[in-house]
Parts: sequence; C-alpha cells; structure tokens
Amino acid sequence: MRCKGLVLFLAVVSIYACHPRISPDLGKPTTNAERLLSKLYERNKSLKTFKGIGRIRIWNASGSQSARMAWLGEVGGRLRVEILGPSGRPLMKLAYDGAYLYHYSMDGEGVEKHKARNPGLGHVIDVPVSIRELVFFLGGRFPVYAHGRVQLRQTGPSRTDQLLLRRPWCGVIEKIALTQDHTAVESVSIYDWRGLSYRARLSEYRKRGDFSIPGRILISNGESAGFEIRINRYWPNVDVKDRQFSISPA
Repeated sequence: MRCKGLVLFLAVVSIYACHPRISPDLGKPTTNAERLLSKLYERNKSLKTFKGIGRIRIWNASGSQSARMAWLGEVGGRLRVEILGPSGRPLMKLAYDGAYLYHYSMDGEGVEKHKARNPGLGHVIDVPVSIRELVFFLGGRFPVYAHGRVQLRQTGPSRTDQLLLRRPWCGVIEKIALTQDHTAVESVSIYDWRGLSYRARLSEYRKRGDFSIPGRILISNGESAGFEIRINRYWPNVDVKDRQFSISPA
C-alpha cells in the first residue's frame, strides 16, 4: 500500500500536546494489590534505551494505511520514528528530544520544529496516548496514572484478573488486565470523566536479550480509531546520542 497519506497523517497527529498524568513514583506498597502493581511496573526497569524495526498500521473512520517503521527510544520519553519506503529509505522522520518535536518529510519544505510538552495523538485520531506513554509500551512496560487506591478484581478461570486504580471522587481511572499467572500485562485501559480514553493491548511477548517485549501493540479508543505496531526486530540498551532525538536540515 502506498504510504504517502500515512506520512502526512503522522506529521499532523504528532504536533499536538497531551497533558501528562503519569505518576512518577508508586511509593511503598502496603497491600497485596499494590505489591502486584509494583512488581509488574518494575519489569524491564533496567531497560533504558531500545531500537526496533517493524510495521505500523493506523486507522480511523476514513480508512487505514500501513508502512514499515524504524524507531529509537529512551525511557525518559525521548523517541525517534522513521517511516520507510519500499527501498528502505526514510519517507518521513519524527523525533522528540523532551522539549522540541521535529518533523521532516520528503514531500515537505524542510525540517519543522515545535516546542511541545509530551506531545500526543489525541487531537486528530482521537486516541490520546502521549509519546511518553508510547515509549513505555515499546519498552515492554505500561504507564501508571496518579491514583489513590489499588484493587485486585479476581474474575474467575474463564476471564483475566484486573488491577483497578481508583482516584477519590473520580472512580476507576485505569484498568490493568493480567495474564493468568499474573506475571505480565495483557491490556491497559485508561479512563477520564467521559469514559474510556484509550486501551492498549499487548501480546506475543518474546525475550529480547534479558527483557520481555510484546511483539504486537494495539492502541485504540475502543471505537473507530487506533494504531497497531508489530515488532519484527528489537535491540535493547543500545547506545544513543542526544543528536539522534533531533533532526537537522538536510
């Protein structure tokens, strides 16, 4: 499939900001549910950087497009993505260095640079996941939103158990569905005052070096918009340089 439309689409969706609501510290766990959340959250914590190659598919009410993709990430929230053409040459480059978002397209007029705090995707494709949250998922982890209480909901042998994160006066703000043995996360659902904000499904886990990384990441708003990343090759804890998270004029 031609990916010119996908290149332009990604260029637009990535310049908007998403308000960061991730809790920076879980604190000392005191209940079984909190200890389980902390244990899951600590998985892959020694993974600091990574790069990968795979495919991305994006869809909304207007249709869907797909392309090959390469990426480089750093757990502090920095990310570089390149959409690749049939020859392997980049058709589009996108980078975020923690303060500025850079974009370059072969069809554009040079490098665009925007000051942004944790930019996200919500304003265009209605999937308000931020770059920082996407870095979590690509690193085999998951974001934990600021909360007041954690509850373990045990659903029986035919369904997956869930961790429910609650905030006073707001109710459930995050649901984390677990594998049967409670060693990994199957999905993360984020809620706001309107209901479901987005859901991320993580599957096809594989060992990549010392780390367990999902081979398939599907993030959607539960309705007609979302994107899917399939990971073909993955390298953990690679050397990165600051300049790799910016784009210079050609």
